[in-house]
Amino acid sequence: MEKTSQSKFRVVIVGGSIAGLTLAHSLLRNNIDFVVLESHNDIAPQVGASIGLSPNGSRIFDQIGVFDDIYDLVEPLHRELIWSDSGKLINESVDLRLILERHGYPVAFLDRQAVLAVLYKHLGPAQDRVFLSKRVTKVDHLPEKVVVHCEDNTSFEGDLVVGADGVKSTIRYQMWDYMEARGLIHEIAEERTRMKSEYNCVFGISQPTPGLEPGLLHRTYGKDWSFLVISSKGGRVYWFFFTKMDQVYTGNETPRYSQDDLEKHIAAYLNKPVTDTVPFSEVVQRTITRTMVPLEEALFKHWCMDRFVCIGDSIHKMTPNLGQGGMSAIESAASLANSLAALVQNSSEESIPVIEIDRCLKAWEEVRLARLPPIYSAAGDLTRIEALASPKYRFIALWVLPRLGRYLLDINSKNMSRAVKLDCEPVPARSLQCTMPYTDSYPYTPADKAWKRALWTAPLVGCYAAASATMGAVIQKLMPYLITQISQGTWTASNGEVISLTKPVYHISLLDNLLRPMILCFLPSISGTDPYSRLQMLSFITDLGPVYGIWLLESLRGAESWYRVLLPITAGVAFQLRGIGLIAPLYYAAEYITAPLGRILPGHNRIIDPSTTGSLLISLLGSYHLTTYANFIPGTVETRRWYNAIWQLFPVTVPLLQLPIARLAKRLFPAPPPADPDARRKTCRRNIRTVRFFYRTLALVSGLTFIYTRLTKPRGASVASLFLPGLTEHLAPVTSFPQGIARFLQYDQVISMASGFVWLALRFRELQQRQQARSEVTFFSWWKVVGACAASTFVLGPGATFALGWGWREEMLERMAVSMQYGGS
Repeated sequence: MEKTSQSKFRVVIVGGSIAGLTLAHSLLRNNIDFVVLESHNDIAPQVGASIGLSPNGSRIFDQIGVFDDIYDLVEPLHRELIWSDSGKLINESVDLRLILERHGYPVAFLDRQAVLAVLYKHLGPAQDRVFLSKRVTKVDHLPEKVVVHCEDNTSFEGDLVVGADGVKSTIRYQMWDYMEARGLIHEIAEERTRMKSEYNCVFGISQPTPGLEPGLLHRTYGKDWSFLVISSKGGRVYWFFFTKMDQVYTGNETPRYSQDDLEKHIAAYLNKPVTDTVPFSEVVQRTITRTMVPLEEALFKHWCMDRFVCIGDSIHKMTPNLGQGGMSAIESAASLANSLAALVQNSSEESIPVIEIDRCLKAWEEVRLARLPPIYSAAGDLTRIEALASPKYRFIALWVLPRLGRYLLDINSKNMSRAVKLDCEPVPARSLQCTMPYTDSYPYTPADKAWKRALWTAPLVGCYAAASATMGAVIQKLMPYLITQISQGTWTASNGEVISLTKPVYHISLLDNLLRPMILCFLPSISGTDPYSRLQMLSFITDLGPVYGIWLLESLRGAESWYRVLLPITAGVAFQLRGIGLIAPLYYAAEYITAPLGRILPGHNRIIDPSTTGSLLISLLGSYHLTTYANFIPGTVETRRWYNAIWQLFPVTVPLLQLPIARLAKRLFPAPPPADPDARRKTCRRNIRTVRFFYRTLALVSGLTFIYTRLTKPRGASVASLFLPGLTEHLAPVTSFPQGIARFLQYDQVISMASGFVWLALRFRELQQRQQARSEVTFFSWWKVVGACAASTFVLGPGATFALGWGWREEMLERMAVSMQYGGS
């Protein structure tokens, strides 16, 4: 519904485009006066163009009240298939309905004409501010106003003129002339050469085509060409045929194409595959309308000057392969309206001075230029990837992208979640009921900047320094004994059993040579030669189970991409070779710096899929803990050594075993996306129950093992003598191989577990920081944290305490998230 206009500010919008009409709606809802000047005699002409809808634009459409009508016209996309030029399936995307689940809006295509018609209809009484057949020829920029002149000798006055008139923007050229007249000759000379065209496109709309299922998107990759074909509601087909031109055109040199040019151009490609069963000719022969154009690409640096400003394709024109050109135009329109509304509301003058207008627009330009470049570059890169434009792009298209899985979807989701909205309108309910909320609609979560977070890792740096000083010193003194033992080729246990050190275990020379010293270092403990070290190691490596499990689980949250799991796996491999006491502080520091609470807490970012949690627990118990205890139980030392060799590989074997179990669980127990907030809440409760079972089970295993070591320690030995080295013991001489190994393992355990507790403390600090910022009731006190940690460590050991501490944090995260998303229920 139209609101009372602000008489002190008027905007002349040139171009009844999607950007122009979106801006009109946005200004209308901000009580800012406007007129729209459209050069055609029809506000919604059918030119064969389509538009792809994504959540970042659809949310704004929802705010201005047009999304429901648009949604009725589409078939949401649910799958994307990639084909080679021979009709072979290259890749099938993850379920695109995940976009709807994450952001509240689907990916869909429809006629551009239909979107324009809906936008115009919903202007209601404000339609009388839209003027057709108004081709702008000139703009007079005066001290107090702009006067926009049209070809029919009419003119319109305003405080600001907005160019939403497309890639051949008259307003952009008028702004350039104005800027040149003010001495910006060099800057505008660069702007005039910034637009380039390397590809052209035949785009069209066709009637339903057999073999093209509604809701599917098909891409075909060919050398210097590609297809993009979408079947939408009722089988209506939207298609794009991209080809590389004979040269790169700049500025106004781009060619124009006739209908004959179009027909000749597509003739050679009619037999190319859209799918393995549908050739391009089947789509072409059902064409309703089609057009051939060059694809201009430009991201200009100067978007505004005084009373001039440009939005949409007039200032950031990108190739359509990514489907973000129209959505970015919608964002630019909404964000411009936000800035103008703030300008008008904060000004007490009857006529806002041009210097204030320019300052406002420059600030808006800076914000948009911070967001657009990655999107613009991604669109251009995708065009070239699909056209196999170079060996690099061919490699990416055929070898890299098919193996990235959800990673690309995750990148798009992060981009969409950072989209702008209209500040004057409430956030739509759809966007609040999704699993990956938009950053501007979620309650504020304070976060230190990266450099401050790095400073807070100083205690972890201290742990690393302590490990380097102590473990490093022990290793130096131990090394001669290790070399001597390896050179002897055998190890004699206390029971007299002789173990060959040269006999291959893996029968892979690289692994045998790499891990032979590691296995040897475990022999004094697992053979019982050193009874003190045997108990210490039993408890220590049992505790590594929850530590490594939590590392993996942290990397598998909803906020993380698949590649994130490489961090704990790499750290796990490294600590097997160097000692976890040396590697853990570095891992915790990296994890803390790169995963702030503000990224984990919103929506379902913190959630770990129950199939992931359950499968990881099974993998840990089966491939880690069973081999851990098999190091100590069998009757012969040779058998124990064999199990130790298997155990050494756990940083890789645990996630490798977890993956197929997780996939099987998802197939056996599929979890469809929840349809309403109550269902989502039930899903969250199920997830936290699974996490609860995970950490409690691992804490139980570690706790019972620790209690066992206390109860079975040698008579007269203290718990401290089993686990704690002296402060200066690393300086003492090493008199035997078993003694050196025992001392090293004590430092390894103490420092690794200490760094884990430091990491937990940093994570608890984040939670407290957020509670204080939001004036919430504090869920904990530091006295409570320290006291519980000390008591649990004394009774259950450090591994169980670490697992319980992490679980406590998870419970707090869940309570906070529920409070934020559901109002504390």
